[in-house]
Amino acid sequence: MNGHARPVPVEPDWLAGREGRPKTIAAPDSLSSGLTILRWPDILAGPAEPPPQIALGIPKVGLTVLAGPPKIGKTLYASQIGLTIPRASFVIEEGSLAGIGFRLRRQAEALGVDLPDLEVLHRQGIRLDNRASVSALRAYVKARRPPLLTLDPLNRLHGADENRPTQMTPVMDVLAGIAYDFECAVLCVHHLAKPSQERRGDVWDRFRGASSIRSGTDANLILDGTNDRVRLVGEFRDSEPLSTYFELDREALIFRAANPPRATGKIDPEELVAFAQDRGKVSARDVMDQFHVSKPTALTALEGAGLDRGEGARGQRIYFPATVK
Repeated sequence: MNGHARPVPVEPDWLAGREGRPKTIAAPDSLSSGLTILRWPDILAGPAEPPPQIALGIPKVGLTVLAGPPKIGKTLYASQIGLTIPRASFVIEEGSLAGIGFRLRRQAEALGVDLPDLEVLHRQGIRLDNRASVSALRAYVKARRPPLLTLDPLNRLHGADENRPTQMTPVMDVLAGIAYDFECAVLCVHHLAKPSQERRGDVWDRFRGASSIRSGTDANLILDGTNDRVRLVGEFRDSEPLSTYFELDREALIFRAANPPRATGKIDPEELVAFAQDRGKVSARDVMDQFHVSKPTALTALEGAGLDRGEGARGQRIYFPATVK
């Protein structure tokens, strides 16, 4: 495949004849319409539960976009999932093969996967807005039948203008078509825009590019955070929203489940009592410094912690554990 092939728009003719489509049913008037018709019994034949997920936040059949800021660990998170799913495939259009091999080897060791059943297509020049390239990718998926196909990153898989819906909708349609036609999970790695004056609100406001990227999926995931603690949030077409926390083990290069951080301005009563017992006596200033909270918050927590109260030098209010006099 030629990575410099001229992009062309996606057209219905070369997407026709997709595998796995239901057979055409004759229209009620017995005249062939060429359209597939599903009646109520056909609809009820499907499961009553939400569509299953092949991994946390990733529908078993459908298109998922995983977005996040640079260097947050999107690729590590995606490859960690892929290593645990037999016959997974990766399409990777950036980075060196040596770097990819190092990361995958380190992750496999940490996950206890001795011989991962995976295949990697590295820098093959796959372009989702090029007919020949898409045909080759579909032929590969048809032969391999991977339960999970990961593509990383989206912006290197096409030559379209990312901010124009008319150009990005066909690109997303290609990815969704692969997922539905071959009944697999397709995971595409994407980028978040940097925070700005216009993007200070919801993290979803930072989803980069045309709205058709976010709307053309079955699930969207965002990996965001600071340092090694990250939050994974998800929105789904057919499931409830997701919110959970992970911590990156930089030695093993894998994410592990983590507890959510304490809400800003809140003090855990047990932690406060333990702090007071360790110090013997505490003031509001001690609590402010220890828990990084305001004076009103420190006083409210101290008054509600069941501590004895006394008066120190210069009339300063101090607090003692109930067992200390």
